[in-house]
Amino acid sequence: MRAVIITQDEPFATPVLLDELLGRRADAIVQVFIAPPTSKRESFGGLMKRWWAAFGPITFVRYGASYVMAKLLGHGPAKVARRHHVPVADAPDVNAPEFLERLTELGTEMIISVACPQIFRRRLLKLPPRGCINVHSGPLPRYRGQLPTFWVLYNRERETAVTVHYMNKDIDDGPIILQRIVPIGPRESQAGLMRRCKQVGGELLAEVLDLLERDAITPLPNPREQATYFTFPTAHEAAEFRHRGGRWL
Repeated sequence: MRAVIITQDEPFATPVLLDELLGRRADAIVQVFIAPPTSKRESFGGLMKRWWAAFGPITFVRYGASYVMAKLLGHGPAKVARRHHVPVADAPDVNAPEFLERLTELGTEMIISVACPQIFRRRLLKLPPRGCINVHSGPLPRYRGQLPTFWVLYNRERETAVTVHYMNKDIDDGPIILQRIVPIGPRESQAGLMRRCKQVGGELLAEVLDLLERDAITPLPNPREQATYFTFPTAHEAAEFRHRGGRWL
């Protein structure tokens, strides 16, 4: 198996998944590519405004201080990959012809998306012979879209799930490969639930690689008629979450 991972430079949850996955199956990963933290449709300043509205000033400052410290200490996916002796490179545009050429040169058989903020276009989706897969911290077909760990807490669910699925042109829409239930604790924070889901995601991805090598995957439906879709929470929804006692951190 020659798989590549495309992720983003996020220092808190993504490294948990990568450490779990690479600790089990670093032999199957030929490269970790790191994309910018925002899509082409949004600036970094715009992203910060959204998080300010969601967190509120106190949590935003706490999170920001932790983020700056983590970056200064070099925490992030690149550090985890190098610790497991997996090469790392930047991927400014995952759909650019030169990036697709690089994937071909690597003999890429599968692409694993881990919180990649860029949409995979047709040529990228069709490039690897074993397909592109995504790990989603939500119980597909429900909770498609952004921040599923926030929305399950907002909706007071008692459990969620982590799902590994094939990717197609639509968001979180491809057939399901593996899914595992994750119980939600009574005082669970969004950050804590996210880290737990990322650990489970790393375990599931390692299992998927094992199954692929044995040609033992039987995909399950991901029916659109049962889907629910969520976007980034509005300032009002985030304030309601905090008012109910919901915790981001």
